[in-house]
Amino acid sequence: MAIQSSGAISIQDIVDEFGGSTPHSLSEYYRGGSEVGSNNTNVPTSGEISLSDFYGAIDEIVIAASNGDTNINLSSLFGSNFTAAVPKRFTIASGHEIGATSRTTYAINVPSGMGGTLTIQNAGTISGGGGTGGTGGASGANNGTAGGSAIYIASNNVTITNTGTIRGGGGGGGGGNNGAAGQNGFIGGSGNLNCFGGAGGAGGDGGNGQGYNSPATNGQAGAAGGSRFSVPQYQGGNHPFCEIGDPKYQDGQAGGNGGNGGSFGNAGSNGDGNGGAAGKYIELNSGISLANTPSGTLQGTAP
Repeated sequence: MAIQSSGAISIQDIVDEFGGSTPHSLSEYYRGGSEVGSNNTNVPTSGEISLSDFYGAIDEIVIAASNGDTNINLSSLFGSNFTAAVPKRFTIASGHEIGATSRTTYAINVPSGMGGTLTIQNAGTISGGGGTGGTGGASGANNGTAGGSAIYIASNNVTITNTGTIRGGGGGGGGGNNGAAGQNGFIGGSGNLNCFGGAGGAGGDGGNGQGYNSPATNGQAGAAGGSRFSVPQYQGGNHPFCEIGDPKYQDGQAGGNGGNGGSFGNAGSNGDGNGGAAGKYIELNSGISLANTPSGTLQGTAP
């Protein structure tokens, strides 16, 4: 609970809000020190300090990520303080990386219902999950899926300060179509000698996009088409007359190659299907806006 905004206050009011070590003195409570967070802009960082500087001051709740944390839900992390009208700060230190384990999860999820304010302070790396490659197929190649978002925000009053990297997952590569079957031929009409073209080769799958702890992969090559062959209805074995049939029978065509998966912040390559889009570095729920425009390294699709 914040210190009152008017009337008489004492050093004990400040101690009750911010804690500290005895014996207490105002010099213990400069802003940006070990006790008073940077959110209390009326409190000086050095020099002259007085009790009146602490009107309305409130202790900021700070939680730091551990290197390698995944799929962080800040509602669960802050507990009851998530919905309380208190300032909150979540920090990622330099050299630390946190991430999403799939394209459908988030490295950091800020769900709806948050009270107060939240600052996400990143000096490390926040990585989304990679998209999946499209599969090759006879009925048309599938498109690759988009990479996952690094941060998802469904509450207002969120500020992001970034001196590190925030990156969406790479998109999946498009799949390849199956090759067309070879043309059939015949000799002497129906009931004599039928000559069959080769089967079409299978299309290659697209590669997966780069995600947290998951590299981008290349698309698979399409399979070769099948060889032409003959099936006489009244004679066994292959028949050389198929070579002069009208029309001549043909080998099957090779399947199409799958596209490569994209690196962080990049779309997947096209095969016969389209490559998936790059993931968003920050995804905002409908009607939600950030309190600021973050700087630093941002890779992927914008909010």
